[in-house]
Amino acid sequence: MLTTLAVAAPYMHGGGFPFFVLPAFFFFVFLVVFLVFGVFRRGSWRALADARSVLADRFARGEISAEEYRSRLSELSRK
Repeated sequence: MLTTLAVAAPYMHGGGFPFFVLPAFFFFVFLVVFLVFGVFRRGSWRALADARSVLADRFARGEISAEEYRSRLSELSRK
């Protein structure tokens, strides 16, 4: 009994650094970085891709001519 108490005694009083805080902190930082870069990327890149797909759909349905399609696509490429 005394041997068990001598071995376990330093750990029975609590104390020490709560090690679950470190993984939780890094998970939180990763989540914030992921959300921030996701919002920035979605804002510009996806809007341009959506505009090109709408333009391609309109051309495929015959709503716009090939000349108008090329001119509008070149205008989107400049932006």
